[in-house]
Amino acid sequence: MKPIIMDFSGIYREENFLKEEEALWLDFRKLQGVNCYCTQEAEDEIKEKIYSLPFQGIHFLDSGNYHYLTKFWLEKIQKPFSLLVFDNHTDMQEAAFFGLLSCGSWAGEVLESHTFLSSMCAAGPPEKAFEEYHGPGREKLTCISREELSIKGENLFLEFLETNRDVPLYISIDKDVLREEDARTNWDQGVLSLEQLLKWLELAFEKRKILGVDICGENPPDTARPLSGEELKINSRTNRELLSFLKNK
Repeated sequence: MKPIIMDFSGIYREENFLKEEEALWLDFRKLQGVNCYCTQEAEDEIKEKIYSLPFQGIHFLDSGNYHYLTKFWLEKIQKPFSLLVFDNHTDMQEAAFFGLLSCGSWAGEVLESHTFLSSMCAAGPPEKAFEEYHGPGREKLTCISREELSIKGENLFLEFLETNRDVPLYISIDKDVLREEDARTNWDQGVLSLEQLLKWLELAFEKRKILGVDICGENPPDTARPLSGEELKINSRTNRELLSFLKNK
């Protein structure tokens, strides 16, 4: 199955991890009302373009500004599933700007409204950010804070994976969960190493059936500050390693 590239900023055209890879490109570069927040008109157009595409497989979502796209893929799942999110932020804030879906609210909306979501694990945000979430989906949520990642994080992670092992899992990765040696994003970043992320992904594939995976966290082009060669090299390398790992699964 070809990876799906959702192109909003053009950044994937500057990276080289897809050079010899066949992929399905979806061009949204001219679509308005999509950066960080998604208008209803833009949502309708995006959903129309992905209508016939499966939630299975690998989806690249561009920068973290578009992490809300995960919600659209999850809406295609019509059977019980669990969600695993690696992110430096909870993405469970209350919707602002007239209730528009955003990169900061999508996970909370999925947690509270998806009929078939049985459980969710969010790994990477600081403990304080989790404390700010008081929504009704709390009982379905396993929190692994940034502070816990290297201490008891793996035990909490394994406990989540072992619970309801017969329920398949969808994985969403925002690379801002990674340290700067392994990713350069346009958001503040966490402390997870790519090596540790790959180890945890390996555990997820061992313990659960995986429905699909999406990846965001690119650093989009900015006319005020062009991307350096080092940034492109780091992000391309990490995308290449993630894609290679996932294709082998």
